[in-house]
Amino acid sequence: DTATTEIYTLSLHDALPIYHWVNLVLHGVNVSLVYLLGILVFEAAAPALALAALWGVHPLLTESVTNVVGRADLLAAFGVLAGLLCYIRSAAAAGWRKLPWVAAMLIAQAVGIFSKENAVVLPGIMLLYDLTWRKRAAWRGRALTYAALLPPSAAFFCLRVRFPMLILARFGDNPLMSAGFWTARLTAIKVIGKYLWLFVWPARLSADYSYNAVPLFGWQPAEWEDAKALIALAICLGAAVLAVRWYRARKPLFFFLAFFFVALAPTSNLVVLIGSIMAERFVYLPSIGLAGCVVAAIYELGRHVSRQRLFAVRTAWIALGLLCLAGAVRTYARNFDWLDDRSLWTSAVNACPGSAKAHYNLGNIAKELPGGLPDAIAQYESALRIDPDYALAHNNLGLALVDSGGPVQQAVAEYEAALRINPDFAEAHNNLGNALTRLPGRLPDAIAQYEAALRINPDYAQAHYNLGTILLQLPGRLPDAIAQYEVALRIHRDYAQAHANLGLALANSGGRLQEAIAQYEAALRIDPDLAEAHFNLGNALSHLPGRMPDAIAEYEAALRIRPNATLQELVNRLRASRK
Repeated sequence: DTATTEIYTLSLHDALPIYHWVNLVLHGVNVSLVYLLGILVFEAAAPALALAALWGVHPLLTESVTNVVGRADLLAAFGVLAGLLCYIRSAAAAGWRKLPWVAAMLIAQAVGIFSKENAVVLPGIMLLYDLTWRKRAAWRGRALTYAALLPPSAAFFCLRVRFPMLILARFGDNPLMSAGFWTARLTAIKVIGKYLWLFVWPARLSADYSYNAVPLFGWQPAEWEDAKALIALAICLGAAVLAVRWYRARKPLFFFLAFFFVALAPTSNLVVLIGSIMAERFVYLPSIGLAGCVVAAIYELGRHVSRQRLFAVRTAWIALGLLCLAGAVRTYARNFDWLDDRSLWTSAVNACPGSAKAHYNLGNIAKELPGGLPDAIAQYESALRIDPDYALAHNNLGLALVDSGGPVQQAVAEYEAALRINPDFAEAHNNLGNALTRLPGRLPDAIAQYEAALRINPDYAQAHYNLGTILLQLPGRLPDAIAQYEVALRIHRDYAQAHANLGLALANSGGRLQEAIAQYEAALRIDPDLAEAHFNLGNALSHLPGRMPDAIAEYEAALRIRPNATLQELVNRLRASRK
């Protein structure tokens, strides 16, 4: 049987340890760049250090540093931060001294945008900085620097046009793709509200927020889920009003508040719908703005309070230090969720019990554990209660039912459900064929399913093998069975079972015993523990003059792998006849 799994993340437990260390170093570099940005914004070391500390240890960033695919977010953030800092230095330089900084900015932009597209926000962040501190450089000099960003951006977009990339996302990954315009945008705003809440209270973090972890806006404000979207919308509008009010008097607050929304724009699903509705790694860069708002609020408070309120300011800084400590502890604990696949998807189910994919992936893991089939079946059923059109879950539920010895008809029903949803699901056709072979009188239907799988995927070696195995049992279809095994072996030459069955078919075709022996031997070179190949090789050798000792040796090898009383009696009889 074929189990089809989705792979969306890879924990560093399965990758080279050096990968994690490189990610950690990249994050450390980004923390340093955030500190330098804080120096420029606050013009003081203490708030800059607080900004770097609060952002650097925040649990919401764990996915970007620990998850393999997070490397792109680290590099994109590096490109934006380094590019912004180089731009600021270039604006302050004069004459030829400006050129090295502009060149460094171009390199940073290229690193960022070719790592991940969300680094395209660099010009927007630069413009935000210029609008916030308009007196720090002349606009004429800035315009030339902006123009210098065109080559890497143009090169990137030319490559995108030349090699178009399709967003391979189904409804389950981003349900906004199937929603109406306003429904999608209001749900996207609800996601922004969820990001804000996770920044404030990162107690329940998940590796997956696909369908239906964030339910679509349903235009029923009385419902709590829809109320969340309206609350988030009110917060966003309130933030816009505050940004306008703070534009002149509280520039750090204005800058960091706007920074969050500008940096989030490419992955917010507000402008362009992307492959995922939500992911914690999407706020790796934008969360600098949130951390900056917290620090800027305390910093502004300290600059404008009287001596009588100085105690309150000191208390606020102490509270911020305790928040950093709590964040570090939570981040440390969160890394254990990424220890292996089981811990990762268990934590995802606990954090987002409404996510069909989290239940599905946890089911895949349980299916491979000793005694885990009942749990796997329960997880697949949970996934299907959330998303009845989840073809992969139907398929794998069918596999689990077959492996657990459950009713074959129930497995057949699951495969058929998967195929109603996705008629081009080759693996489901193959698995349905396997199940039908177990039912009386259904061999013709099984053959039809294998043939359907091969029409969809002609290079599906296992379907060729399974079709050959059925044809081997039918009168007059031996040549067709041999042809199917040979195609399977052209696709997958190390397919031990296909070698073994091809040998059996050749042995039964008459006059091809030597070819059969060669196939058995090929199978055993690949898999020496294939008992059937040892047995069939023994049978073939027993028909050749002078090869009986070799035949007995093969029978004994089969017995060591799989003890069998009948075969043991045959071996004893052969030994006696040799004496």
